[in-house]
Amino acid sequence: MTPDTPPHNDEAERAVIGACILSREALGNAIETLKPDDFYDTNNKLAYEILTNMYSDDKPVDFVTVSEEMKTAGIFDRIGGQPFLAELIGNISTTANVSFHAEIVREYSVRRKLIEAGNRIIMLAYKFDTPIKEIIDEAEKLIFNAAQNKKSSDFRHVKEIISPVFSGVEERFRESDSVVAGFPSGFADLDSYTGGFQPGSLNIIAARPSMGKTAFAMNIAQFGGNEQNLPVLVFSLEMPAEQLVLRMLAAESSTNLSQLSAGTFDTNNFELIRQACSVLAQRNIFINDDSALTAMDFRTRCRRFTTQHGKIGLVIVDYLQLMTTGSRGMDGRQQEVSDISRMLKVTARELNCPVIALSQLSRAAEQRTEKKPQLSDLRDSGAIEQDADVVLLMFREDYYSENENNDLQDSKADIRVAKNRNGSTGTFHLTFKREFTRFCNYGEA
Repeated sequence: MTPDTPPHNDEAERAVIGACILSREALGNAIETLKPDDFYDTNNKLAYEILTNMYSDDKPVDFVTVSEEMKTAGIFDRIGGQPFLAELIGNISTTANVSFHAEIVREYSVRRKLIEAGNRIIMLAYKFDTPIKEIIDEAEKLIFNAAQNKKSSDFRHVKEIISPVFSGVEERFRESDSVVAGFPSGFADLDSYTGGFQPGSLNIIAARPSMGKTAFAMNIAQFGGNEQNLPVLVFSLEMPAEQLVLRMLAAESSTNLSQLSAGTFDTNNFELIRQACSVLAQRNIFINDDSALTAMDFRTRCRRFTTQHGKIGLVIVDYLQLMTTGSRGMDGRQQEVSDISRMLKVTARELNCPVIALSQLSRAAEQRTEKKPQLSDLRDSGAIEQDADVVLLMFREDYYSENENNDLQDSKADIRVAKNRNGSTGTFHLTFKREFTRFCNYGEA
């Protein structure tokens, strides 16, 4: 291999293809790691593509059937015919090493993609008419995509998609005791509408200020997820991390938040609070309280976390209207919020995890006799409603009450599922224990 030749390992490529011809199990293992574009040699790439198509069509794979498929595709003589195939098989003593050889092929594929990304980044750096933040974002995207080594986003025949879809349906059918397929919220009525927050979805929780949006979202982060223990990322633009954790501690220990903050709680509660600290420390929750977060920062940090720690279970943004694009010369705030909303949705799809974004509502509800919020009350942009898969509108009647004892009383919260792309809409109720900043399923003690 010369410096002018892209990195590759022809022996590993041929070992993979030979093993795949000899063993259907080896072919299945290879498909989990490699796609045709991962092969450098054109003949190897064509041969592997034939094998993957045969596997997808559930056709038997052996020397004879592969030869016939190649003849039908018109590539048999082009890649070397029987001598080519015979050499591939003849060099294989065992198919047990196919996964190891596939990883070698993948590694060289990633190296070539990194070289391509590096060349592209060099070209971008010379574009002086492009803002440097956009160049950095594009550069990180190129590196991230190379490292992920995902299949290219091209047209896919439905037969490629139906198998994993049915597998998911079958799994949920067999788990008849649970209706939750996504990230469980910890609230039974909400999960009955959504089936949990779905991977790749953008979910909006909207309400007027002080309705309890942050408490609701943090309760989902803290008490949702069941036994998955997948990381939950919280981007808090309004509240410092310490204050969020204090709220979580109050909810976990059922201690009055004001007393917890002031240190005036009952002595008997001290051990409960200590135990709550131990429980919270085990939660897989990560908080970023950068109040100057831009949409680009958000996507970059989510990508970086995925690269370093693996799959994300849930991302929470508190709240959407405090985020900016970081770009100058935007055509109005509505356009900026539209771009932010789209960035949140794209990130959810890219990382295949649900994103919950809290959103303010306009004052329109305050002017109506019926003060329950509507979708049209979403502040700054209709794009939020358009991009969202699920929109939850929160309302508490006592919010408009002047009772001075409100802070000491439990409150009924109406949660309206105003939009649900893959399910029904409707309203359910929760109990808000204000002194603990804790939402509970309605009717629970």
